[in-house]
Amino acid sequence: MRAPRALPFAHGRWRGRLADLAAHPELLRPVLHPVVDVAAGRVAGYEVLSRFAPLRGRAHGPEEWFAAARALGRSAELDLLVLRRALALREHLPHGTFLTVNAAPASLGDRRVLDLLRAHDLTSVVVEVTEHTDYDAGALSAPLDALRERGARIALDDVGTGHSGLLRMAVVRPEVLKVDLQLVRGLDGDPVKRSLVRFLGECADRLDAWVVAEGVETPGELDVLRSMGVPLVQGFLLARPAEGFAPLSPRARRVLSTGSAAPPGDEGTRLSGQLARRTKTSRTVAEAVRAVAEDRAPVVVVDERDVPRVLVLPGTHPGEDPRVRRACTTLAPETAVPEAAARAVSRPAPVRFDPMVCTDATGRYVGVVGVEDVVLDLAGGTGRGAGGGAEDPALEREVVA
Repeated sequence: MRAPRALPFAHGRWRGRLADLAAHPELLRPVLHPVVDVAAGRVAGYEVLSRFAPLRGRAHGPEEWFAAARALGRSAELDLLVLRRALALREHLPHGTFLTVNAAPASLGDRRVLDLLRAHDLTSVVVEVTEHTDYDAGALSAPLDALRERGARIALDDVGTGHSGLLRMAVVRPEVLKVDLQLVRGLDGDPVKRSLVRFLGECADRLDAWVVAEGVETPGELDVLRSMGVPLVQGFLLARPAEGFAPLSPRARRVLSTGSAAPPGDEGTRLSGQLARRTKTSRTVAEAVRAVAEDRAPVVVVDERDVPRVLVLPGTHPGEDPRVRRACTTLAPETAVPEAAARAVSRPAPVRFDPMVCTDATGRYVGVVGVEDVVLDLAGGTGRGAGGGAEDPALEREVVA
């Protein structure tokens, strides 16, 4: 998001336009901008953007509409209209993808907006906190936690520029970091930008967050981002905003398949997904505890969309009760094994050697990565997940309940 331009309009006219839009919400047309998983070569999610029909004989871009709403103190009202249209699209969301909806910080503090969001199952929904003005990140903690309880993941927009500083990341603890297009544009020829993006990737790893690089417009930018291990990108090179949930085009698939930079892992660095093992899964903690007590093997508790919520582990000594942990340390399949090791050892001592949960870009369960497998891989051995997980019957795919 760019900083708003000075508004060349009369406030009275824009009050009238906003009133007309509230009376005729069909004038607001949502479009969907794909977010692309560069390793899998597919659409991982869709960001809902707004387009507005001409009103009173004039057409205005979305930037003008949202800037006018901010100037008039009507951001929450406009966000309510947009969110109603956006959340209605969720029932048509293609399997294995997520939906990103945008809301201003001030709107997230508005009871009407929060009630609307909490009235929905927000699994597979990313709520993106837009960046236009400074705000108190601490004041958003309670609203964002309430959205997380409904299954939402939180994204910070324009990371690396504007108001999205390191302290804000530390307070909000987002699940998704969207790297601003100003850092992405031309980074293939700018070593400083590359260093900054790499640093933001390291921050995301510590936060257990996904990175989305915005504004990718050239093959060179895509090549560098892919070589750096950035998992998700968004930009006109691969897809433009459009109506409907469009799949990745043949042209975009060709661009992804012909990049000159090798995807991470192709030159000797193994990835967490190669060590991940499917365990039994359950829908309830009680069923998982019973299964662990019987089999002495981990069970992951997933919700109805296969998103891991709880990890149940055998007791550390024979006869001890199973241990129930929140599934808080997650890895992308594209996370390099050395990075997985660094994240494991940086955890608090009581959970340092617990398995890490591997999820795809939509948050769905892929498998668990054992710390012992990571250590063996780094030592030059082959972890049990490296092609041998099914040899252990307790680790074969099975749904407990």
